Amino acid sequence: MDNNDQIIKIVNEISSGTNKISNELAIILAAGHGKRLKSEKSKMLHAILGVPTVERVYNACKKGVEGIYIIIVVGIKAENVMEHLGKREKTSYAYQQVQHGTGHAVQVALEGLKNIPDDAIVYILPGDMGLIDGGTIKKFREEFIKSKADMIVLTGLYEGKPEDNYYGRIIRAKDNSRNVIQIMEHKDILALHDDNPFTTSYKGKEYSYTKEELINNNEYNSGVFAFKYGKLAEMIGNLKSNNVQSEIYLTDLIALFNEKGYTVAAASPEKNYVVMGFNTQEVLKEMNEIARKIYEK
Repeated sequence: MDNNDQIIKIVNEISSGTNKISNELAIILAAGHGKRLKSEKSKMLHAILGVPTVERVYNACKKGVEGIYIIIVVGIKAENVMEHLGKREKTSYAYQQVQHGTGHAVQVALEGLKNIPDDAIVYILPGDMGLIDGGTIKKFREEFIKSKADMIVLTGLYEGKPEDNYYGRIIRAKDNSRNVIQIMEHKDILALHDDNPFTTSYKGKEYSYTKEELINNNEYNSGVFAFKYGKLAEMIGNLKSNNVQSEIYLTDLIALFNEKGYTVAAASPEKNYVVMGFNTQEVLKEMNEIARKIYEK
């Protein structure tokens, strides 16, 4: 039995039956490794105050939404992540054998799901967001229901230097609605020509954004989304890898939803630190320091 077969065997052994999914489920993206961490340990098992970030995200989902079913997408170091989390009630694992981006990870998570109501809510969260809490997810849920939208994204405001902001930027319409048109990944912004602005159309109007304007935009995609299941299942297969990294971005669903006439909302947390993720040891250290201050109160 090769390693992939072994991982699939473990997935099957410790996953709950998906027939136990209620009207709300979360997909936690825990397949990445984080090369810039320069660590042999899975990125998802790096800890905040001794608790791995993927477990903190898992706990926040359970506290934020009563009775939620959780699917954890594993990939690099999959065995280590599954060994730590183990078999849990209303919890399944999905194996992303090759990492082709966040959109691909969600495609893998949704494979084989049956009899899910179209109006069921699907939450998607990165596994490295170790400061998110149940209260934030509960409020995000309330905002989504109140918006009556088909999709919602949780956004953050970057407080550092624009050139250090590696997050995807939220592109809003330059009108009174300020509706979210799409998200552009940082590497795709850098690939733009300085003298050729990025143009996009939204509801019959064309909008233009310079490269500098996009880089200086401090509203970013946290990587946390919620969808109506029916719309997500319908559109997830339409994602393409037409970008610098040749990856399938989940963020491209915003543009696809808008093209289809589906509604996309946005919400922000009360405290910006809850949407912090990490790619370096320095940021992980900062997150630990924030956590200490929170729990010392």
